[in-house]
Amino acid sequence: MNITTDRLLLRPVTEADLEDFHRLQSDPQVTKWTKQGPNKTLQRSEQMLDDLLVLVNTSNFTEPTMIHAITVLPSSDLIGLVGTFRPREIGFSLHPDYWGKGYAQEATRAFCIWYQEQHPGQALFAKVNTKNDASVTCLTRCGFSPATQQEDTADEAYSNDQERQTWLLREG
Repeated sequence: MNITTDRLLLRPVTEADLEDFHRLQSDPQVTKWTKQGPNKTLQRSEQMLDDLLVLVNTSNFTEPTMIHAITVLPSSDLIGLVGTFRPREIGFSLHPDYWGKGYAQEATRAFCIWYQEQHPGQALFAKVNTKNDASVTCLTRCGFSPATQQEDTADEAYSNDQERQTWLLREG
């Protein structure tokens, strides 16, 4: 399923995106806030992309995993990713060459609107490091706000990361 904005096309990621995916995932600035860090080899990126595609292709409709390539029209080259990397957990990344242009916010907002239309009543959330100012700003501008302690989702993967906070998309 493609999602189009004035400047961007969000399209499903494919195996043909490997080189652009590697360029994104091997950049230390992009992966600074991730647990895995930058991919050091094309083979590692290929395995990661294959794993993502399996996850997408085996997810169910009620809580799907969907990864979209962010592309700047009219190009089809991947400059970033946006999607639900786990059920209802949105994530996004953008190559530094495209930072500061509003693309992350535009892609995230468009994906959230589309997701809510397709899956009404399923609240999206994000996990973000509180020191990651750019992501916090993007989430805020897209209608997310920090979860209260009662709203926070327990997640073993992040239980030891005291700087990671849950943000919820508020219905608007």
